[in-house]
Amino acid sequence: MALEQFLPLQVLSFLIVFTRVAAAVMILPGIGEAFVPMRVRLLFALLLTVVVSPLISSSLPLEPKSLAALFKLLFFEIVVGVYLGMVARIMLLTLDTVGRIIGLTIGMANAEVFNPSISSQASLPGLLLTTMGVMILFATNMHHLFILAIVDSYKVFPAGSIFEWGDSALVIARLIADSFRLALQMTAPFIVISLIFFMGLGMLARLMPQLQIFFVGLPVQLAGGLLIFSMIISGLFSIFIEYYANNLNQYLTSN
Repeated sequence: MALEQFLPLQVLSFLIVFTRVAAAVMILPGIGEAFVPMRVRLLFALLLTVVVSPLISSSLPLEPKSLAALFKLLFFEIVVGVYLGMVARIMLLTLDTVGRIIGLTIGMANAEVFNPSISSQASLPGLLLTTMGVMILFATNMHHLFILAIVDSYKVFPAGSIFEWGDSALVIARLIADSFRLALQMTAPFIVISLIFFMGLGMLARLMPQLQIFFVGLPVQLAGGLLIFSMIISGLFSIFIEYYANNLNQYLTSN
């Protein structure tokens, strides 16, 4: 029995789009967080599919001739959706790396709390940065850019085509490397100042061995680190938003 006899063409087109959109939404920063109920994420993906489906209906492949071909098509659509969501999630995790480095340099490395963005323990600066990062992404309408990237992904990754595993893995590896490099660049003031500070504490400990250096140094380290953090936090997010937009623009065929 042919597939079109029990699966109408309109339902098939909606199912193909919903599969990719839902897979991406489940990992999307903000909507795909662990504290967001699954039903809310599914409803958002359903509404987004209703909007996106008419825009790309002409680029969808012909209906599969068998259930095996249908499952193969849906599997690759899920993979593409997960790939797009991972790109957005990895870029957000740049802020968590920044927070961990900051916490290490200002004496808050052991002060950890649960971070819903990564579903695990994280430093206090990392939780603050990732939470503010999600808020800024929505405040600057950056989630609209991600929706446009999903629409244009049907030109970059046509539905029904074979997913390029090797090239995609290379892109993910380079994105992780670039995120870590950017995190080191963003935290360079903390790294340099902490290095100078600990060198000064070492010299002070040699000059005054009877001084309890940790009781003196830790409050100064924490207060100075929080002061520097408050001074450069706006610049950190300016760099992050530019980095986020530039990477998403690579998936927009209109640019």
